[in-house]
Amino acid sequence: MSFPPVRGIIFDLDGTLVDSQLDFEAIRRDMGLPSQTPILEALERIPVGPDRERMLAVLRSHELQSAQRATLFDGVTDLLEWLDDRRLQRGILTRNSRECTDLVLNRLGLSFAQVVTREDAPPKPDPAGLLAICQQWELPAEQILFCGDYLFDLHAGRRAGMRTILFAPGDLPDFADQADLIWRDFHHAVDLIRHWIPE
Repeated sequence: MSFPPVRGIIFDLDGTLVDSQLDFEAIRRDMGLPSQTPILEALERIPVGPDRERMLAVLRSHELQSAQRATLFDGVTDLLEWLDDRRLQRGILTRNSRECTDLVLNRLGLSFAQVVTREDAPPKPDPAGLLAICQQWELPAEQILFCGDYLFDLHAGRRAGMRTILFAPGDLPDFADQADLIWRDFHHAVDLIRHWIPE
C-alpha cells in the first residue's frame, strides 16, 4: 500500500516517551473502582460531590508522584533530534492532566509544538485531540503518525485516519496486531519509519 510522506508525529506520554511507573490498578483500588475499569470514563459517571472530589484527589496524588519520578525511555532524545533535523512536527496527546504533563516535560527538558491533555480534549480513544493537532499543523491526518503503548492509542489513531505505532518494549500485548508498526525500542525506531520520511 502506498502512503503519503509523513510530516509530523504525535506521541502518547506515559508508558511511551517516559517510564512513569503509573500503577493503574493501585489507582483503581484507592479510588474504589473495579479492576480494569477505565479510570477517566468511570469518573465521568460519578456525580459532582464528595465522592467525586475524593476520587479526583486520589488520581491527582498518584499522577503527581509519578510525574516526579518519571524517566525518559532510552533513545527518546536521539529520536526527537532526528525528527527535528528533518523539520517534522512533534506533538503529544495524553490522558494525563495538564499539571502533571507540564511537570514531566519541564523536569525532563522536553518541548513539543502541541501538547494536548485531558483538559483540552476528550480523552483517547476519542480522536478529537489528534484532529485538533492536525488542524493546528494544517496537515491531513494521513501525513501524521501516532505512537502510543495502549489499545486506546491505536483506536484513537485509527479513528483519526492516522498510521499508528505501538511502543512495546516488553511482551507484545494481544492487541499488537492492530498497530501499523511496532517499536520495541527507540534506537531502531528511525530505521522502521525512514521510508515514510521525506529527505
